[in-house]
Amino acid sequence: MPQDTKNSQDQNLVHMDIRLIKSGAQYAYDLLDEYGNVVLEAYQEFTETLKKHLLAENIRYLYYNPAMKKSREGKASLPEHVVSEKLQGEVIENAKELLDFIRENMKTSSEKILTKTRVDASRRLVGKVLEEISERKEAIFNPLMKLKSLDEYDYLHSTNVSILGALLATRLDFSKDVQMAMGLGGLFHDIGKTSVARDILTRAKLSDEEFDVVKGHPHVGYKFVENNPHIKDLEKQIVLLHHERSDGNGYPFGFDMDHMLQKTPREVRLMSLCDVYSALVSERPYGRVFSSFEALRLMLNMVYAPYKTTHHFLPTDFRDFIRALGMSLNDGNFFLKSGDLVRLESGEVAVIEEMNRLYPLNPRVRIITGKDKQPLKRQVQVDLLKDYRSYIANVFEKSPETK
Repeated sequence: MPQDTKNSQDQNLVHMDIRLIKSGAQYAYDLLDEYGNVVLEAYQEFTETLKKHLLAENIRYLYYNPAMKKSREGKASLPEHVVSEKLQGEVIENAKELLDFIRENMKTSSEKILTKTRVDASRRLVGKVLEEISERKEAIFNPLMKLKSLDEYDYLHSTNVSILGALLATRLDFSKDVQMAMGLGGLFHDIGKTSVARDILTRAKLSDEEFDVVKGHPHVGYKFVENNPHIKDLEKQIVLLHHERSDGNGYPFGFDMDHMLQKTPREVRLMSLCDVYSALVSERPYGRVFSSFEALRLMLNMVYAPYKTTHHFLPTDFRDFIRALGMSLNDGNFFLKSGDLVRLESGEVAVIEEMNRLYPLNPRVRIITGKDKQPLKRQVQVDLLKDYRSYIANVFEKSPETK
């Protein structure tokens, strides 16, 4: 493969022509773009989907540092996954059987479709997931993301969200009932998609009318479970409300900030984070596949701040999500790092100087501009942990002017 040293900031970097990288290739190095952002982590497969996206964005080269070779053993000092491969397979098969059965019989009533036997079978599997999670307290989460066909996306996605929800509830020390509800709710959260035609679900671009059909799936799913005595209230709310957003642009109701706080339980809002993360890091009919590092940084930029007009998540929810799962999702590493240029909730721009392991959104920073982004005459060092109301609300991948 032709390669050459990169003529930019770091002369130690070597570049590779994306067009010559074969699908399925794996490297012992993190692959970077020209700005030093991690595009593909070491030992992750280079997919055709990622290649097409990069070329469409006029990105021709990826870079790596030969001195930064990583070993599989070095990365795997923690258990490989919070849930064993065998149990993952069982949960996927259960999701497939459940969703396929509903799709074929969706004209009958929900009580007949989701019998006590079917719900209990899923509940037992979630119980087994919770048992393994409790035994692997320091484990990492690697999403199930390899599709044999686009039709498999819903099965893998539902499994990912279920495991993530159970893991998050466990790490946050929620009650056993809530742990079960978040695990089962994750498994059932997209049940309404069984009413949507497969050709719509697997299409990259949708018309407004088709997108309206997709946006109806939380309400359709809720109708499946609304009167089912075997499914608990929190599990039903996860099905109905997991696509609501803090800026009022979610669905099916379009809750504003007040409604998000008053009518959307915290557990449901946390499940929305699990849903978005799983979608970003998985192969899917639409959109590129993001590394865990990229996905977490992108989600950070979706957090509410007073200066933002569009946002998905409340800062307290994202802080809990990252505090509980951030290191587990990113192979034991920070998704923010010293030297990153960030913007605080106040609007001030700062540079991260030192990360805080327990509270990644509250590192020590050096503030370099005011709220108006005008440079300060004297830069100020601040430990955000001492003012817990402050937090990072944006990370700049290039420069403030590009955001």
